[in-house]
Amino acid sequence: MSVTLHHHSPTRKSVEVTVPAAEVGTAFNEVVAKIAPKVRIPGFRPGKAPRAVLMQRYAREIQSDVAEQLVDRHFWKAAQEAGAMPISRPALEKLDLKEGADAVFKAQFDVAPVVDLPDYKTLQLTKKKRAIDEAAIDEHLEGLRQRATRLLPVDEAVAEGLVVTCDIRVKPQGLKAQTYADQVLQIEAGRPFDQEILGMKADEKKAFTINHPADDENRVLAGKTLAYEVTVKDVRRKETPELNDEFAKDMGAFENLAALKAAIRKDLEEAAERDAVARLHASLLDTLLDAAPFEVPRSMVILQLDDYCQEFAQTVARQGLDPKKVNWEAYRRYRLNDAERAVRSGYLLQAIGNAEDIQVAEEEIDADIRSYMEENKVQQPFAAFKAELERRGNTTEIKGRIRTDKIFDKLAAAATVTEELLDKEAFAALVELERKREAGIPVGRFDAGGLEGGDLEDQEGGEPAAVSPAEHVHGPDCDHDHDHGHAEAKPAKKAAKAEAPAEEKPKKAVKKEEPAEEKPKKAAKKEEAVEEKPKKAVKKEEPAEEKPKAKKPTAKK
Repeated sequence: MSVTLHHHSPTRKSVEVTVPAAEVGTAFNEVVAKIAPKVRIPGFRPGKAPRAVLMQRYAREIQSDVAEQLVDRHFWKAAQEAGAMPISRPALEKLDLKEGADAVFKAQFDVAPVVDLPDYKTLQLTKKKRAIDEAAIDEHLEGLRQRATRLLPVDEAVAEGLVVTCDIRVKPQGLKAQTYADQVLQIEAGRPFDQEILGMKADEKKAFTINHPADDENRVLAGKTLAYEVTVKDVRRKETPELNDEFAKDMGAFENLAALKAAIRKDLEEAAERDAVARLHASLLDTLLDAAPFEVPRSMVILQLDDYCQEFAQTVARQGLDPKKVNWEAYRRYRLNDAERAVRSGYLLQAIGNAEDIQVAEEEIDADIRSYMEENKVQQPFAAFKAELERRGNTTEIKGRIRTDKIFDKLAAAATVTEELLDKEAFAALVELERKREAGIPVGRFDAGGLEGGDLEDQEGGEPAAVSPAEHVHGPDCDHDHDHGHAEAKPAKKAAKAEAPAEEKPKKAVKKEEPAEEKPKKAAKKEEAVEEKPKKAVKKEEPAEEKPKAKKPTAKK
C-alpha cells in the first residue's frame, strides 16, 4: 500500500491511497460471500447462485460495500502514518475500484489548526461597570412594589385607572369581524375606546363605532370606521402597597425597609460585578481573536451550525411554531460568521490553556456538582447524582467550563485593567450599542476543539513533519492504536454530525460519512447586556431582570 498526503489549506488535507490488487480481490470475495445467503435469485436456491450472477445483478451494492470496507480499513492508518491527525471523517474525492486491479482512493479530511498565540500577558483593558446609586436602588424598590400590586374586585362603573376584563367584537370597515375574549385593559384618559366604555358595569353590553383619523399612527386603521360590540365581564381596582417596614417584611426576612434596601444594594452590586466581568472577558476575547488570525476546520463550523439550528428549533417549538417552516438554509447563512468565531474562540482558549498548563482537579468538579445540588435542593446521594451526570456527558462540560473560567481569570490577572463606572444613561447607551452589534446571537456551543478522553485525544493538527508515502500495509489485523472511523464518542460526549462541504461529498460508491470529531460543547454566548437586579434580597423573586452570567467558549486540554 502506498500513501501520498496532499495539502489543500492549513486545516484541509487529503490522502491518496493505493491498495494492492490482492487485498482488493479478498475484499470482493468477503462482500460477495456475505450477501450470497441473503439474496433471492429466481432459479437458484439461497446461497447457491453463481458468483458471476451475483456480481452482475448486485454490482453497485458490492462495489459500494468493498469501497467502504477499504476506506474504513486504510484511511485512518494512512493519514496518521503520513503525519496528519484527522478530526473529521473522510470525504471521497476520487475512487478507482475494479476487481483484479489495484484500488486507488483519495479522501479529504480536516485537521486541527496551529494557533500562533499573540502576546496575551500585556493587554490593556477597560472594565465597564454599572454604578449602583440611590436612584438604582429606588428604581428596583419601585419595581418590587409594582409587582406586589393586587387587583381587587369592585362594584363600580368603569372609570379611569380601573382594570376591566371584557369581550370585544370588532368589525373594521371592509374587513371581517373578529372576536377577542377576556381582554384585560387598564382604562386610561384620552383613548377613544376607553372613553366609550366609561360608566359601564359588569355584565353590561354596548355597541359603538370609532372613526380613526387619516393620520392615525396605525396605518392599517387610518381613515377607517370600526364597529365595536363590548361586554364588560369584570371591574377591578389596583392596590399597590406603600414602601414601608411592613412592605419590607412581606418581601422576606427583613426587619425594616432599611434592611431591605441594604440587601438590594448588595445584590445589585454583585450583579453589576458579574456583568462587568462578563463584558471584560468578552472584550479580552475579541482583542485576542483580532491579534491571532487562523483558519478553522470547516467540519467544526458545520457542527457549530448544527448546534445553533438545534437550539433555534427548540426555541421555535416552545413558541408553538413548526420548525419545519423555518428557512434553515438562510438561518445557517445568517449564523455562519457566529459559528466561525465560536470555533476560533474555542481553539484559541484551548491553546492558551495548554500553554499555561491549566488543569482541573476532580475535587473542583465535585465541588461544582455539590454546589449545584445544594442550590437546587437535590436529594439524591452525591455518588449516584455524579454517576448520572457522567453517563450523560455533563461532567466533561463542567470540567470544560471550570477550565475556561480559570483561563479567563489567568488572562485578566495578567492584563492591565482600568475600571470605569457608568451611570444609568451611559450604561443604557452601552447596552444599546451591544444590542445593535450582537442582536440575535444564541448559545454557542464550542468546546475549544477539545478531544479529551476521545479517540483523537492526542491530535495536534498543522503541517506534518514528513509527507513521504507510508510503506506499511495495514490489514484488518493491524495492531496500531488508532481510530478506523467507527469509534463511538465517550459517555461524556455527544456524537458529532456534520456533513462535508457540498463540493467535497463522497461519490455514490461509498456511503456518505460524517465527521468523527465529537460534538462541540457549549460555548460562550455573549449576553445582551441589560442592567442586572438583585437575585437574593426578596423572597419568591426571580433575579429581577438579571440576565444570565455571560458564558464563554469552553476550553479543555
